[in-house]
Amino acid sequence: MHRYRWSSLAAAGLLAVTVGSSVAAAQGADGFPQRPITIVVPYPPGGPPDVIARMIAIPLEAELGKPIVIDNKPGASTSIGTALVARAAADGYTLLAVEPSFVVTPNTLAKAGFDPVKDFRPVSLTGRTYHTLGVAMNVPAKTVQEFIKLANAKPEEIKIGHSGVGTPPYLSALSFLQATDAKMLLVPYRGTALVVNDVVGGHVSGVFTGPSTTANLAREGKLKILGVTGLKRLPAIPDVPTFLESGIEMKGVNGGIWFGLVAPAATPDPVVAKLNAAVRKAVQDPAVIAKLEAQGISAVGTQPEEMGAQLASEFAHWKEALQKAGVKPGE
Repeated sequence: MHRYRWSSLAAAGLLAVTVGSSVAAAQGADGFPQRPITIVVPYPPGGPPDVIARMIAIPLEAELGKPIVIDNKPGASTSIGTALVARAAADGYTLLAVEPSFVVTPNTLAKAGFDPVKDFRPVSLTGRTYHTLGVAMNVPAKTVQEFIKLANAKPEEIKIGHSGVGTPPYLSALSFLQATDAKMLLVPYRGTALVVNDVVGGHVSGVFTGPSTTANLAREGKLKILGVTGLKRLPAIPDVPTFLESGIEMKGVNGGIWFGLVAPAATPDPVVAKLNAAVRKAVQDPAVIAKLEAQGISAVGTQPEEMGAQLASEFAHWKEALQKAGVKPGE
């Protein structure tokens, strides 16, 4: 009898705690936010993730009624800033700006300090851009297929520059090589701008980078654009076929290079929902759309579940692709 009574009291106490916690969480979400929200950008200022974060910050502030602080935390292949947010309080006040490196770094860095699927909750995608294959004018190829044939005939001469293993230009190049079995050398640089300069100078054969960089150079006759990722041609370069049109399915980048926001894993559902609604409204702001388009970026908003499915799928894809390429997590 005593044992039954004790169990009943314990169960009642547990129920009270659970209900109380749920009510507190709901009340916290109703009052959210009550102070500034920080978006950690694990890159230096100036890159696409930083640009997007700063552009959506203004309409986010207007919607949420509190300041949005952009905090750049670059270093260690984005793992410094990313691990910082993974350990932050799961209350919605610390978010992380992400792009494909988010799901790639744990496969290239032995001690990344985070799991992109388990340690975070998706909030929303915020933007999408595409990669063009720009090649030097001295490369005797006018189409992607001619470029592949040339590479297979002279595998030591055709080189694709990139900004480091795991970065978006590298991922596009790797996807291209694995989709075509092309025999090309991948050459690391300290930054994409340096690769582009060498392509223009004819010192390296090609580079995967955004149309905002290559379109003007192509119009000036300084390089040739042979293809573009994505499901349809871009208005800025309507004469350039997609890789899909050329019969090349570049897994992992077919849909373009994405950008988004995530929160620590235990962030409550109501808080994530409020952040998601605010972000999706922010990326519909005409000023944001216009400014991002000028940078070659399309504003995008998604539900958390949609973004979560994409993150999990790409995490698995790039793990397999990098292993196939012989890339092992380093220090």
